[in-house]
Amino acid sequence: MEFDMTLVQKTMDNLKKRQFRPFFVQTKEDVLPLLKTLVAEGETVANGGSVTLGQTGVDAWLKSGVFNYLAPLQTGTEKEKKDAIRQRFFADSFFLSANAIISDGRIVNEDGASTRVAPMIYGPDKVFIVAGVNKIVNTMTEANARVKKVAPQNCKRIGFSTPCVEDGRCHDCSHYQRSCCTSAVLNFSRVPDRITVILVGEELGV
Repeated sequence: MEFDMTLVQKTMDNLKKRQFRPFFVQTKEDVLPLLKTLVAEGETVANGGSVTLGQTGVDAWLKSGVFNYLAPLQTGTEKEKKDAIRQRFFADSFFLSANAIISDGRIVNEDGASTRVAPMIYGPDKVFIVAGVNKIVNTMTEANARVKKVAPQNCKRIGFSTPCVEDGRCHDCSHYQRSCCTSAVLNFSRVPDRITVILVGEELGV
């Protein structure tokens, strides 16, 4: 895809002003080599659901056996499953993507169960957000519009039966599988460089 490198640089400059740690790589194949310089083998790691992490190979890398990977439990009691999810707060590094990154440096995510945004906000010592440049927008209004556009796609991909799956339009519903329950905006990182943002010069994710 064609993209505006001036806009990317502006976004990176503003991310840095907000005490995030920005990087730019040209292609999705460049993401893992960079991460391997930032994350040590043997760390305890976890991730939120993300198409981008799959496209860049990060998801497979985390599960490759070189880390203590905190995987959600597929079997067991409800308490055991909840306890496994809660362990994400104690990870050394947590990985996810973003629904939108505003060029003024703010990072926007929406979540259903909040198991993706909660560790992003607090807990792990390091957070890594990997996002294609297609996620960059100029205003909060554009960020919110982007969330409303991609939520139906994510619900359909996961196999939910929310109203938006039928027509691709947000209904601000009360469906029990609603995926946009929690809105999280990162305005600033009180801990400098805790959150690393890797922008990729390709269209990634949804």
